[in-house]
Amino acid sequence: MRKMFFLLAFIFFYNFCYAGQWIIGHGQTYKMPSEIVNLIHDGDTIYIAPGVYEQDACKWKNKNLVFYGMGTGQWKTTFKYTGNIPNGKGIWVFENPGQNDNIYIENIDFDGAQVSDNDGGNGAAIRFQAKNLEVLFCGFKNCQNGILEGHNAVAGSNVKLHYCYFFNNGYQEENNPNHSGYEHNIYISASTDTLHVENCLFHHPRGQANSLKTRALNSFILYNMFDEEDGNGSYEINIAQGGNNIIMGNVIIQGTSGANHSIIGFDEAINPVNELYFVNNTVINKFPGNNRYFNISPSSGITAFKIYNNIFASIPAANNTFISGNIPAAMDSSHNYYAENYLETGFVSPEVNDFSIPKEATNLIDQGTDAGFTNSGFSLLPQFSHNNYYNLLLERPLYGNAIDIGAYEYSFVSKGNRQKEIDIKIYPNPSSGSFNIEYPDINSYKIKITDISGNEVNYSKNIAGKNVSKIELNNPTNGILILTIYSDNQLLSTKIIAL
Repeated sequence: MRKMFFLLAFIFFYNFCYAGQWIIGHGQTYKMPSEIVNLIHDGDTIYIAPGVYEQDACKWKNKNLVFYGMGTGQWKTTFKYTGNIPNGKGIWVFENPGQNDNIYIENIDFDGAQVSDNDGGNGAAIRFQAKNLEVLFCGFKNCQNGILEGHNAVAGSNVKLHYCYFFNNGYQEENNPNHSGYEHNIYISASTDTLHVENCLFHHPRGQANSLKTRALNSFILYNMFDEEDGNGSYEINIAQGGNNIIMGNVIIQGTSGANHSIIGFDEAINPVNELYFVNNTVINKFPGNNRYFNISPSSGITAFKIYNNIFASIPAANNTFISGNIPAAMDSSHNYYAENYLETGFVSPEVNDFSIPKEATNLIDQGTDAGFTNSGFSLLPQFSHNNYYNLLLERPLYGNAIDIGAYEYSFVSKGNRQKEIDIKIYPNPSSGSFNIEYPDINSYKIKITDISGNEVNYSKNIAGKNVSKIELNNPTNGILILTIYSDNQLLSTKIIAL
């Protein structure tokens, strides 16, 4: 497979360069992205071969750039930095509004972003100070910040983060085991009009900060998993200055340690609109002390505060407070479920963070209600549930007489079974739109190919041998697609890359 990839890369290289497209990596003219920073133009596409790119930090100078990492499975495209980054900001920096706008980054991991205390101690994997950023299938680990976004000169930016994971990020003094800083997995400033975070995994924060902190005018936080584990984080979600906030379909777990033992924070109500819709989430507290599900600072200004169809479950050793600080006058709470012991709540496998529900969970099934719409007309009926961040979201069709409480709808097959892997081989991957699928003897199966937005991609299928099918994409486009194979009550979703 390795030889096949580089053969494809070599064949396409010359056409790519002259058409505003580049391939970076071993065996290519340019081995590191930093080598092309001064060569590329607005609108170029940069393909980066699998491998670990060490000590290569870039300040990009153009706009409308598209970056694709070409790795699959364990063979990823990874940018790793050890020690302080000399530019004082991050591994990839987009610092010029107007010149660095409209950036798209897909299928790339970042590891170890750190700057010195003299530079603020807030190094980021991606430091974005321009307008409009889209990041998909990317990983961020061991960084001071995963994504640090914002610039006072920018207004109306849109930030979209889908299918990403964040692990062990936060400030930590060099050679000091204490976690003492306040950097975040994601920090979104007031320059952002709309933040959209979907099907991401936030795991084990290293510093005493937030998994996600937003000052955006509109924040859509949908179908993610926030798992603090034994990390040292503060709020799982921090609404820093109000806005229109839709938090729906998430699994949110406060860990055993934590910094301030509050899960959702609402710090101020100074945006033009100040609303919170918290619907069909599963919230778990594992901290054995004083826990606050919500901490609300403003005494006025919040005009909508709807808390519907959520599970709030804890450990028996905790002392739980539903809302600390100020209870908003707009408080509207209905059909929530509270449990003293999350292990006895009725989840499928809570010990391994499977919070889907079996048919025996009659305390949750059909016990919800229609949450309606936000004041701006957004439907509060969840359409999906969190899956592993590298797979498509689980569809959430309604069963029974009413919606179920929590982040999952009982659908006769547990989340764990739905994710049971079938032994499938796909090759070549990447390809120009022609893939072979080799599968074991299974009674029946069907194949679905979608883009990352869930739109189906047309393809043709032909038998290429015993238990081998050849897939031809009818209208191939560059980038990552999701191939899902359904067999009985099982499925496998995996990424395929079209060149």
